[in-house]
Amino acid sequence: MKYFPFKVVVFCLVITPILYTITLAGCRDYLEKKYLSKIENGFIGNSSDLLNGSVPIEDRIAKNIQAILNRDTLIRMAQLDLEVQVTDSRGKIVYPIYVGTDEFEEDSLGYSDAQAVADKNFAMLNSGLKVNTVLHLDHGSFLANFIFALYSGMSLLIFFVFYRQGSKRAEEERDAKNALIHNLKQDLKEDEIRHEKLVEELNSERVELFKHIKQLDKKYQSEQKKAKINEDEMFNEIVGLEDRLNTYIELKKRRDVEINELKSSLEKYEQRKSAAKSGRSEFDFISKRFGTLYKNVDVSRKALDGFMNLTEELQIKAEETIYQLDRDPGSVIVKRKVFSGKKHKASCFEVLFAYTGRLYFMNHPNKTQVVVIGTKHTQPRD
Repeated sequence: MKYFPFKVVVFCLVITPILYTITLAGCRDYLEKKYLSKIENGFIGNSSDLLNGSVPIEDRIAKNIQAILNRDTLIRMAQLDLEVQVTDSRGKIVYPIYVGTDEFEEDSLGYSDAQAVADKNFAMLNSGLKVNTVLHLDHGSFLANFIFALYSGMSLLIFFVFYRQGSKRAEEERDAKNALIHNLKQDLKEDEIRHEKLVEELNSERVELFKHIKQLDKKYQSEQKKAKINEDEMFNEIVGLEDRLNTYIELKKRRDVEINELKSSLEKYEQRKSAAKSGRSEFDFISKRFGTLYKNVDVSRKALDGFMNLTEELQIKAEETIYQLDRDPGSVIVKRKVFSGKKHKASCFEVLFAYTGRLYFMNHPNKTQVVVIGTKHTQPRD
């Protein structure tokens, strides 16, 4: 979770609906303008039939607009809901034609008089016709779903790229730690082997030296008993033995220094190993202490972890709140109810302590369970 791209997730969750809304509105405006221009350029068609009265202008407009809509590929494939309305200068609706209205009946009666139809067509063309287009591009339509799916796919792709990068970094860091631990173990094993060899060498040298001293002593005693021995030669031999003994003592001192250094390295290694266990010991101590002092309160593992991460002052304030929950839960001031529902049969409540501290607990029939302990900085994560 160290390299999990939380910011990328939030960015993708926020930017996707924003881009979807902007693009949907932009597509609606663009398509309305496009179809408005397309219909304005072709909804009249050939005006000669209109001016000689062979066809009413309403029929010609309806036929041309319907042909434009039927030929458009995007409208057919995306099933766009395009509403088109044509009005004259007085605001009268020319298209669409609503069957059964008075105007339609009057126009139907006048179709037999070509001159009247031509005059009417000319008057409407001369006064000007206004086209209005409204595209109903609602959520759940084909085009809206396509835009949302496109941005969702892009967001998932971006998240996948950053997630793969974070996973790769976490894997590299884990491999580096494992390699470092392996190298340290190898170094310690090599140091132990060297130490054992040094001890064996020193022991063998000491034994040989003692043997040699004993032999010389025996020889000296034997020569003294037997006869005349040159005192100078004997003295020189003794001096030589003393020199060798001094050399051995110096060598032994150097070996002792090396042995002490190796022992110091081993002690440091043992201290590092014991430091890893100390955190667990403190956790068990606090868990047992809370279980002994507060019989009516059950503190969860997550709450204990949060308690250990608090400062000493916040730990004191948090324990005061736990004491109140154990002795008199009704005296605890609840800031708010955090969540409840089908999944959680009991509600979870939030309590403030020392201004920045946060404690969450749940009421059970026999006990009060402390779920999480933290601060306002860890509140979103909790």
